[in-house]
Amino acid sequence: MLTLASRAVPASMTALDPDRTPGRTRPLVLSPKRVHALGLTYAAHINETGSDAGGPAVFAKDAASLLVQGDSVTSPSRDAMLAAVARLDAELSSRVASRFPELPPLLDYEVELGLVLLEDVRADALERPDFAPPVGYFLANDVTARTVQVLGEGRPDRMAFWGAAKSFPGFFVPGPVLWVPEAPQAEACLDVALTLTVNGEVRQRGRTMELIASPRELLRLAVRAVPSGLLEKGDAVLTGTPSGVAFTVPAWKRKLAALLPGPTARLSAALRTHASNPRILKAGDVVEMDGGVLGRRRITLTG
Repeated sequence: MLTLASRAVPASMTALDPDRTPGRTRPLVLSPKRVHALGLTYAAHINETGSDAGGPAVFAKDAASLLVQGDSVTSPSRDAMLAAVARLDAELSSRVASRFPELPPLLDYEVELGLVLLEDVRADALERPDFAPPVGYFLANDVTARTVQVLGEGRPDRMAFWGAAKSFPGFFVPGPVLWVPEAPQAEACLDVALTLTVNGEVRQRGRTMELIASPRELLRLAVRAVPSGLLEKGDAVLTGTPSGVAFTVPAWKRKLAALLPGPTARLSAALRTHASNPRILKAGDVVEMDGGVLGRRRITLTG
């Protein structure tokens, strides 16, 4: 089993240098039926979030959150967030509505390496260490409403809240380019630097070779959450983000939060800490991501 304790160091992978590895780039066209997402896949990000999870997080992101055109992303309203929570727990949504007349989304950014399945892949194939996944690589920003995410902490359906927090319209921001290796390789990953800036200030910078698991291992984890045991051609997979996000929680504070009596108390604590956090995104902020050969994309926050 892949655990954070045993693998919170970069995985041993073959680096696919786009300047030396035969491959091709083409404009990215995405229309996935499913978006599989992973989190806690970079050691530094694990440390900054104070996570004590047993392995990379796996959750589903609504494919309808894809930002196909345009360069603006609208911050979700209080009503939109309450509706998202109600789809998971109507009683909790009602309690949040009563307790929080104002509900900022605590909007965050996450630059990530994305994978596109170029063929169907079954779970049994991904179990083989010599299997070379047929994937193309792209750049993505996995925008997140931390307010919704916090409400799921400590719950058995925690990953459903992670997915809801990342599934508002426009929250899946892809880059412009797909890079495809000429020949897939087992235990290999495209080696590029991922950078994200907010209003020109560098917030995130990391290399994909710092992932704690190879693309094959990440796909193996993702497919386990799919009842059919099949990743379909065209599916998108987001592989997690390096350090530098706005919403960080030291390990000691996360342990204290776990003692709070219920999700609304944890949300209240998060809002006290982060409502005035200058790194949290706000209307007018310009967020730009850069993935080298994978291109760049800029968005502006509205609402």
